[in-house]
Amino acid sequence: MSETKLVINAFAKINLGLRILGKRPDGYHEIKTLFQSIDLYDTLTLEPSENPGIFLETTSAWTLPQGRGNLVYRAAELLFSRFGTNQGVRILLEKRIPVGAGLGGGSSDAAATLVALNKLFKLRFSDSELHELALQLGSDVPYFLVGGLCRGRGRGELLEKLPKRFTEHSFVLAMPSGASALSTAEVYHRYDELRSRGWQPSPARLYEDIDCANDLEDAALELCPTLRTLREALRELRPELWGMSGSGPTYYAAWASSAQARQAAQLLAQKNYTVYLTRPTPTGYELCSHA
Repeated sequence: MSETKLVINAFAKINLGLRILGKRPDGYHEIKTLFQSIDLYDTLTLEPSENPGIFLETTSAWTLPQGRGNLVYRAAELLFSRFGTNQGVRILLEKRIPVGAGLGGGSSDAAATLVALNKLFKLRFSDSELHELALQLGSDVPYFLVGGLCRGRGRGELLEKLPKRFTEHSFVLAMPSGASALSTAEVYHRYDELRSRGWQPSPARLYEDIDCANDLEDAALELCPTLRTLREALRELRPELWGMSGSGPTYYAAWASSAQARQAAQLLAQKNYTVYLTRPTPTGYELCSHA
């Protein structure tokens, strides 16, 4: 058993556009999207325990599921089960990424847990084996093993790493203060209802060669009507690119000028939106220290 303690930061992501290509035989939706990781992060501290089992503690402004209801717990359980070990681990999850915000916080935490446990206990799982385990936990969990700018297809698990872009851009994230988390499953269900009523996808909204439109946006707007006001507030700020991330309710807006981004963040905060000022990252996680 390792004698070290390991700290890892798990980055959030935004979708710079999301298109739904159809319904798959397995019931999932076929998508194409562009992922970008950002420096809003959760921190996990992991250390071996003398007692076998998984002991998860969380600190958060949000109510988090515990035990097997938490993706961190399930990731550890899955990895230990696959390795066939009776190890024990204590995990502290410090939550900063908003829950149910379309930023992939739970998925990022799960991916970081797989990476950290593999290193902490020297389990020697390969990248492809970790990818397989990640997909069992969620469609976008594999992305956080890679991070940076990636094209995602299939359920989001078929990844193509792309050259760095937006290295000079600042990204402002905004959501209505006090807005309820949006369930991804519920947003997709509402999307299916809209399609059955004849709804058609919006035209492309291009920034250079990137389509920033999100086919889930109208479904999210129906479930959370206050997002309409936020969308208009963002458009008035004239960002270089903007859109809704994932299944919402977070919107992003980006500028190459950090001064413009800071000013936009201040204006949105004055309108009582919850705002984060972030930068892109090249990876989905950051190993910080051994102790």
